Amino acid sequence: MANATPPVAAAQVCATVVNDERLILMGLLTEVDGRLRRSLGAAMEAQEGISLITFEVLVRLARSPQGRLTMSEVAEQTVHTSGGTTRLVDRIEEAGLVRRASCPHDRRTTYVELTAEGAKRLEAATVGHLDQLDEQLTSRLSSEERRVLISALTKLNGGPAACAG
Repeated sequence: MANATPPVAAAQVCATVVNDERLILMGLLTEVDGRLRRSLGAAMEAQEGISLITFEVLVRLARSPQGRLTMSEVAEQTVHTSGGTTRLVDRIEEAGLVRRASCPHDRRTTYVELTAEGAKRLEAATVGHLDQLDEQLTSRLSSEERRVLISALTKLNGGPAACAG
């Protein structure tokens, strides 16, 4: 093995990989998202007995203008496939937190609506979740940093209309 080449340091391979701010930004967003999802999800499960994604669906339904979203809107807003969304809504519906409703104008459209029990669970879960968000996210940023981050993420998400649901 006299011809084997020694390992090369990452910086020697490609300076772009190490220093490109686009890769750094994407890496940081991914790391923060993963860390928050793991820790906030574990806290939500322990305190409220529901998954973080269930909580997110309940929040989006509560925020929606008519108190309901189509299945495709749920999928789009939670970044799930249509099949994954169907299974997710099945589980949340089995827990009695949402119900499906038919669209009177289009048989192909199914709405997801928050139930009274879902609203009650959402309200209870929000208190602890806000405490966790304060501890793990908002307290680490100044009010100006939070404002700038909200603005930047809203822009990346397609603007206010994409965040309103």
